[in-house]
Amino acid sequence: MAEDILIREPTVNDIDVIFKLTNSMAAEGLMLTRSKYKIISMLQNFLVAENSEGTIAGCGAFTLLWDDLGEIMALAVDKDHQGNGIGKALVKNLIERGKKLKVPEIIVLTYQVEFFKKMGFTMTDKDKFPRKLWRECLECPKLECCDETAMNMVLKEKV
Repeated sequence: MAEDILIREPTVNDIDVIFKLTNSMAAEGLMLTRSKYKIISMLQNFLVAENSEGTIAGCGAFTLLWDDLGEIMALAVDKDHQGNGIGKALVKNLIERGKKLKVPEIIVLTYQVEFFKKMGFTMTDKDKFPRKLWRECLECPKLECCDETAMNMVLKEKV
C-alpha cells in the first residue's frame, strides 16, 4: 500500500464525508446513491479508511440481511487515493466482520465485478437473495431494471 491507512469504525463526525464519498461515486455511475438518513441509520455498519493526515480516504459497510446472509455495500474510495489498496483493505475488514458474526455467505451487488473477483467473490443470480429485495431493493429507483451484478462469497457451508 502506498500510504499508511487506519481502518476504523466511524463517528458521527464522519457522516458528511461518507455521504460525500458514496454519492460522488454514485454521480459517476459507479454505485447507487445513499441518502444522508440512510448513512446515519447504518453508521454502525460502516468502516472508514483514514490516512496518516487524518483524511477519510474510503468507506464501506457490512450489513446483516438474515442469519445466513450478510452484504458488503457502499464501498467507496476517494479518487485521489484509488489504486493504493484501500478498497481491498476495507473489503478484507468487512469480510472479517462477517466471519466474526459466523455468517455463512456474503453478497455484494456491484458494478465493480473484476475488483470483487480478485477479492474471492463469484458471480451469482440475484434471484437467490429474496431477503435483499425485501430489505433494500424496494426503495431503489432501479428496482425494475437493476443493472448491478450479484456476487457472493461462501464463508462456510449452510447446514
